[in-house]
Amino acid sequence: MDNSPSANYKGFDLYPLVYRYDSPREWHERRPDRTYSASVVICREGEEPTAANGKVFALAAEQWESLGLAKRAAVRTGEQIIDGLVPGQSMGGV
Repeated sequence: MDNSPSANYKGFDLYPLVYRYDSPREWHERRPDRTYSASVVICREGEEPTAANGKVFALAAEQWESLGLAKRAAVRTGEQIIDGLVPGQSMGGV
């Protein structure tokens, strides 16, 4: 994970986590060269993104074709979580 946040939003730092997704497929199915999944770590602005200071949120079971798309989706989802627009996800307690 990067040492500095990718974005700041309403007093929170957002750290996108992007990782390679290798879906199970049959041998005859075409496989994309690269597919990525993402999560986002959200913590108070200026605090270290540790387990005590932040929360990790996995993005919906969606995959992206590039690192940039996955990173932007993670930041956008983090902003939506902070705004309370993602059902079942909140920043309560942080």
